[in-house]
Amino acid sequence: MSQRVVSSSRKNHANMVTKRRYSFHYGVFKIPNWFYSFVPFKIATGGSSVLMPLYLLQLGGSAQLVGVMNSLASLASMIGTLFWGRLSDKTLKRRLFITLGFSSVSIFLALLAIVGSAGELIILNTLYAFFLATTISVPVVLALRSVRKTYWDFGLGKFSEIGGWGWTFGLVLGLALSKYLSISALLLLFAIINFPSILLGASLIREIPIYVNRESIALFRNAVVQKARYAPSFVLHIPSTLKGFRRFSKCRAFYAHSFLFWIATGLYFSQVPVFLTFSGFSREKIYLIAIANSAISAFMYTRVGLMLKNDNLFKVLRRGLLLRFLGIAAIFIAVVGARGVFILALASYLLAGLSWSFISISGTSLVGRLAGEKEKGTAMGIYNLVNSLGLIVGSLSSGFIVEGFGFGVEYALALLFVLLSLLPIRTKAL
Repeated sequence: MSQRVVSSSRKNHANMVTKRRYSFHYGVFKIPNWFYSFVPFKIATGGSSVLMPLYLLQLGGSAQLVGVMNSLASLASMIGTLFWGRLSDKTLKRRLFITLGFSSVSIFLALLAIVGSAGELIILNTLYAFFLATTISVPVVLALRSVRKTYWDFGLGKFSEIGGWGWTFGLVLGLALSKYLSISALLLLFAIINFPSILLGASLIREIPIYVNRESIALFRNAVVQKARYAPSFVLHIPSTLKGFRRFSKCRAFYAHSFLFWIATGLYFSQVPVFLTFSGFSREKIYLIAIANSAISAFMYTRVGLMLKNDNLFKVLRRGLLLRFLGIAAIFIAVVGARGVFILALASYLLAGLSWSFISISGTSLVGRLAGEKEKGTAMGIYNLVNSLGLIVGSLSSGFIVEGFGFGVEYALALLFVLLSLLPIRTKAL
């Protein structure tokens, strides 16, 4: 009896030590304080994201230049994600690069506020996207070292959720102030709002110089809110080489689908602010549809994941593609019908946000299942790269299409590419 009591006492003591060690709270781990250092940063980047295409148009830019700006920013972000992620992994430094990313926001937003031409804006925005990429690939490794392994999925989900709602709040703040402040003034304001992240990051983030093999880590659904250029909250899996693409014969059809889908995404999202501006809508209304898109993504993401946990993954994906098709169709009708433009644009963005919940969940899971347990990391790295390339192609093409043929052809092509993206997966079942 006494041995049982001693054994039970030791067990309880061990559990208490474990809970203190991993900061458990109410049955789940306590969120690391440094997660919250991203909140001012997300408010600033979310609130300023809507302003870039509008600012370019204000400076005399065209729809074509908006497409060029978006594609260059996406390219710079893709290169930056690879560069900063690998440099961080090599040096085992995390705080340094995250703080650099935070600092770049205040610096570049302040510089963007005083540009004098469309060309200057495009160049600065491209550099901004490159340095901003430090906050995509680097924080995830630090997050993994801050959370017990059995709670990685939950921990990364909370990290993404905190950032997602910060992004949405930034959009709400932009909506509230856009009526009273110019674009330059808003950019300066968001540069100031971001500043606490620099101080919080420097004080709360602790270096943990432990190497993490990204390719050996399981897949995570890493986007709560679909961003302006659809950048994820973080990128965990970085492709080391494209030579391994030949190994993933089971994934090739899915990669083809993804490439076509992201071309459609680039065609669709790149020019919506331009279309609404040319239609005479104010910044407040453009902010409003962006908020609707972000909020419904954040609200539905976890719910859709739980609801469809045991459903056929390709069925889930096709359901998301149908919603995306309907979303693009709504903006297409707004273009050709010229009535109820704002309501149709709002419905379009709501459907797009809802579709992202289905597409992101099924897409991440499908890559893991198709590639197999040992190849998940590499397969996901290639998947991230394919998505970025498709987005770059779509964004770059969008402006030239609008300038040459108009918005109707632009969105008709976006609809076509959504349909084409169904072909590689039409007979799939998993």
